[in-house]
Amino acid sequence: MSESQVAIIAAWQQGDEQAVRTLFNLHYPRLVQLAVLSGLPPEEAKDCAQEAFLRSFEHRNQLRDLTAFPLWFQRITTRHILNTIKARQRHRHVPLDETNELSEDWQRTRIPLPDEIAISTERQEHLWQCVQALPAHYRVPLVLRYYDDLSLREVADILGKREGTIRVLIHRALQRLRATSQETSSLQKLVQFSRQDRLMTSRQAMEAK
Repeated sequence: MSESQVAIIAAWQQGDEQAVRTLFNLHYPRLVQLAVLSGLPPEEAKDCAQEAFLRSFEHRNQLRDLTAFPLWFQRITTRHILNTIKARQRHRHVPLDETNELSEDWQRTRIPLPDEIAISTERQEHLWQCVQALPAHYRVPLVLRYYDDLSLREVADILGKREGTIRVLIHRALQRLRATSQETSSLQKLVQFSRQDRLMTSRQAMEAK
């Protein structure tokens, strides 16, 4: 973590309005996408993402080591999203075209990567629909591992499970995807797009600061 990033986090912890806005703009799109991919309808996902960010701000004084912010923030916000999902009485499938609408604005300025051209929109939709169709106990670890680019240990820490258990759940999730889709080889490419989006959003946020 760079000195400028630590400085922004320190200012956020002190309640600096500009720092709060910078971190919100940086993390909000990812939180919305994570909430949708984890099973929330788009409108609820947007509300949940805002609440998750607010939850982290309310507990900001619990962060002792500023360099540990990424995992600390991930743990608090992800658990809030998961608790919101558990609190819902019913789960319904969310069409991917609704998901795409949420990220349209922040994706519009992104320059397409060469790999993106190789995966058609239809194939992307089909793959994410297969992911969303997975049971929550398979889908959530898979999304955290591949979409959020977390290690198995980090996923286990966030979900409060053993690393070996997470490994088995992800393995079974991938098996189910292979049984229902021929597009699992494209999962890594979609993950690369997500990572590139976050990197570009991060740069834009830092430049705005």
